Amino acid sequence: MNPVSLAFAFVLGCAAILTALLGSRARSAARDYLRFAAVLYSAFALCEGLAAVLPNAAVLVFADAVMLVVCALAPVAMALALFAAFEHRPSSVVAAALLVPGCLAGIAAAASGTVVLSLAPLSVSVLVMFTLCVRRWRSEKRAATHAFLACCCLLCAAAATLSGGVTGRMASVLFSAAALLGFALALARRSRLVVAEQRDLRGVAAPIGANR
Repeated sequence: MNPVSLAFAFVLGCAAILTALLGSRARSAARDYLRFAAVLYSAFALCEGLAAVLPNAAVLVFADAVMLVVCALAPVAMALALFAAFEHRPSSVVAAALLVPGCLAGIAAAASGTVVLSLAPLSVSVLVMFTLCVRRWRSEKRAATHAFLACCCLLCAAAATLSGGVTGRMASVLFSAAALLGFALALARRSRLVVAEQRDLRGVAAPIGANR
């Protein structure tokens, strides 16, 4: 049993739960993609925890397979969530055209043991998200900053996955947790309608207070 790996898996699981809860504050167009990514990372955390408790060959191979699938598919879901929040809701055809190849790349990586196949969708997704952050930097600086830092964490998780070994796995788990929470903070924001309504209420309350 590896207590450190178990603790790191617990951290990732908590990050996935917090992301699912914060997803209720995201725009409806981005909510489903964000929660889908949270579910994927919760599966990753569960497998890592199982591998920490039962570190036999079969469990480790299974955990590696899940990790490669999640590393390929979850960033695509995050990119779709960010695009839905910063631009507009992607069509179901576009979403399927992006998610299916990401899933196939993860399955191919898990079946062949080729880590690069899993990291290819991650790299493309990160490039897309960097572009979205640059486009929205002036208008939505706080959300763009959180998303940019989350993308950097994804790249660090990819580098840790490439390094391999127990240390690389633990680093990948921690960076994945940081990336997931970063995207949750970037997308969990108040809508402009709510902010506008609050400003209108303040504007109405001010003259009433002045008359008193």
